Amino acid sequence: MDQFFNYIQIFFLAFFLTLIVGNSIYIRRKKKINPIALKIKLKRLGKLLEILLLLLVNIWAMEVLFYSLNLKSRIFGWPFNQKLFDAFFVKPIGLALIILGFVLLVWAVVNLGTSWRLGISEANPGNLVKSGIFRYCRHPIYVFFNLYFLGTFLIRGNLIFLIFWVAVAAILHYQAISEEKYLTKIYGKSYVDYSKQVGRYITFKIVAIWSNIKGSKQSA
Repeated sequence: MDQFFNYIQIFFLAFFLTLIVGNSIYIRRKKKINPIALKIKLKRLGKLLEILLLLLVNIWAMEVLFYSLNLKSRIFGWPFNQKLFDAFFVKPIGLALIILGFVLLVWAVVNLGTSWRLGISEANPGNLVKSGIFRYCRHPIYVFFNLYFLGTFLIRGNLIFLIFWVAVAAILHYQAISEEKYLTKIYGKSYVDYSKQVGRYITFKIVAIWSNIKGSKQSA
């Protein structure tokens, strides 16, 4: 059964890379715009964290691949490769979180269309998207990363994946706040009003919609 989760993680890692790279190439060819725009006017701390985030995601992807292929090579040895737990019932929970994360990612990419950017493009910021998943969450792709990293930790149970999850979650939160300040400058009142209506990571609109659906079923 462990081999099943190994195959699953390889599949999702390949799917993630294919989606990001493929979408970037598509936008570049269709709109003649480079969607990879990581040069944001941030303070020195922000730039350092941005570089650190890129390094962490790439190193994490390599570790996921090494563990999934059962290779003896490890970027981090003892004590980082120590298992904190090895309970089978936790693995399906981790898988469910990863699947949920990818649903949010695909939904966000579809909603963004050619406005999708990796970072914020100062020259071509794209349109402010407020439909689809963005009606309920201002940063669904950040939520995806949190779910993906947490799900991977639950499947693996190793200390290193817990460290990756906590570190990436902290950096993404800082990045989200920095981006919101920048988006406010770009879109002005439109983004301010949008921020008041939609939560950074989740909004109670989702709960309200679920309650209405449940109530309708009971009435029927």
